[in-house]
Amino acid sequence: MNTRPPEPQFLLDYRQWLQSGPPKCCHTCEHFSQEGHCSVFDMRPPGEFADEVNACDKWEFACPF
Repeated sequence: MNTRPPEPQFLLDYRQWLQSGPPKCCHTCEHFSQEGHCSVFDMRPPGEFADEVNACDKWEFACPF
């Protein structure tokens, strides 16, 4: 018998947020340097492109360490 109460909506929302991961834009990409240079395309993407989510199919998760 399951006596545990159902999980609250905020917890379900949090778990969904974790699964979605970071926004896929230049700023969170492994190939985008602190100086704003993309090592895949060997260029500095314009700010409008760098801020666009899902704009590049070469995006890779930036390792945080």
